Amino acid sequence: MLGIIGHTAIDIIRRGSTVRRSPGGAPTYCSFYLKQLGIEPLPITLVGSDFNNYLNDYRVRGIVTDRIKVLNDCDSTSYEITYYDTTRRLRLLARCRNFAIHDLYDLPDTVAVNPIAREVSLDVMRHIRGVTRFVGVDLQGFTRVFDENNYVDVRININDVVELMRYADVIKASVDDVSMDEFNAIISKYPDKIVVLTMGANGSILMHNGRKFHVSTDGIVNAKDPTGAGDVLTCALTYMLGRGEDLEWSFIFSNAVAVAKTMGEGPYGVINNGVVDEIANKLFSRLTRA
Repeated sequence: MLGIIGHTAIDIIRRGSTVRRSPGGAPTYCSFYLKQLGIEPLPITLVGSDFNNYLNDYRVRGIVTDRIKVLNDCDSTSYEITYYDTTRRLRLLARCRNFAIHDLYDLPDTVAVNPIAREVSLDVMRHIRGVTRFVGVDLQGFTRVFDENNYVDVRININDVVELMRYADVIKASVDDVSMDEFNAIISKYPDKIVVLTMGANGSILMHNGRKFHVSTDGIVNAKDPTGAGDVLTCALTYMLGRGEDLEWSFIFSNAVAVAKTMGEGPYGVINNGVVDEIANKLFSRLTRA
């Protein structure tokens, strides 16, 4: 089982004149897609009562909802995500409360921590590390800040990231979160950690103990919607490595799942192991090692 910690969101996605509303956040995307591959997810999240309409989407997929805590004193975290030609802009519309240690009981051995609005503190990360065996972390929710109109910007504190890395076995960042100089600075502090940088259609890079893997994902499939692909990659990689799978295969598999996710709209796309294996075979032919 894979625990997935972070706020579940209500996303309002705008593409030109088209507007779509759906559940979002890593607990949604990772659960909906990994479940289709036979991986048992456990979303561990905080939502408001406005999320009740979406809970059945989890249940019909056989996803355990016992750890989706519905609170009456906050609305669910919500983002307006506006897509342009090759970019997107995020605006925070609502935010549920931060995680407290008492929210994180009976955690599985392997967890992915994917916050979206700075809802996980370093103290909470310290607790997670102390009660689990393997931890993957997505940087995005630790680096986001919000301007006076609640639009998302990024502000990275290398010292905070270095401390965060103490509690993680795998850490994933996006080119939207860090520059290459910052990425290299992060790697230099903990060369024994598994660090991944995602670069959209340009694929991703994995660094570990002086080894470097790079795979390009451009043109593999007809991508419809990239939202959630980074979440799925982090969760899949954490799950595989938490099981002790080979590093190279885990890297390819997690990229293949992320690519497969882009074929579907929002969290409702349909994938299977055959599709993922086909994509993985194509990615293997593009893998470079250094």
